[in-house]
Amino acid sequence: VQAYHHWVRAAMVTNMPYDEFARALLTSSGSNFRVPPVNFYRAIPGRKPADIAAAVALTFMGTRLDTWPEAQRNELANIFSRLAYKGTAEWKEQIVLLDPSATEPLDVVFPDGSRAHIPADMDPRVAFADWLIRADNKWFARAVVNRMWYWVMGHGIIHEADDIRPDNPAACPGLLEVLEKELVSSGWDLRAVYRLILNSRSYQQCSLHAEGAEPGVRFAYYTLRLLDAEVLNDALTWLGGPGESYSSPIPEPFTWIPPEQR
Repeated sequence: VQAYHHWVRAAMVTNMPYDEFARALLTSSGSNFRVPPVNFYRAIPGRKPADIAAAVALTFMGTRLDTWPEAQRNELANIFSRLAYKGTAEWKEQIVLLDPSATEPLDVVFPDGSRAHIPADMDPRVAFADWLIRADNKWFARAVVNRMWYWVMGHGIIHEADDIRPDNPAACPGLLEVLEKELVSSGWDLRAVYRLILNSRSYQQCSLHAEGAEPGVRFAYYTLRLLDAEVLNDALTWLGGPGESYSSPIPEPFTWIPPEQR
């Protein structure tokens, strides 16, 4: 967890382009201690291809795989069918790798219906990442800019933000398209999209809805939001003194958290 947390945080601090960030998570192999992005796969509750495909679709495409037809779900799961996990003598260490017993080429179908023939010596995840992060692939850019709007505005342009599907249209398709173009043209710079949103009149509107406006109409006023649990915890700590303590009865590598840690 510590290795994963540091890697993700460093990616945000250095403003790693989002396409590079996604590629690293999707294609990494090795020890979850020594290759931090590998923890993306270790954190998925299941180890079956269908479990991995569902997590990938939700994370990078903003869609719930259980709403897809069974044939499409199986095609996406097939891309991750050669992923294997191996334990070591080190406590909690796992190696994520390609199944060495898979020696035949693999034919895959991507969610847009395009096909690829994966040679036996090639990682299918690399082919999927190449397909996913293309500038003309609406799934990738659309999902993250919709989430970013959700994070700062309290609701997605497509709502819920993790339920993108044909029969759940965007409330304002033109807005979504502008944000997608900004992300791609900026070189997948998430900060550029945040800058555009936070300087917009939409974000800077009053939270009181105008007289005569229906309270539930999106984009008519700024939506009041509850604080996230972590933010609320930090605020109460700042107001009231020391925060939560942490101890572990098991001799883990990292058992001490500084009192000032947010």
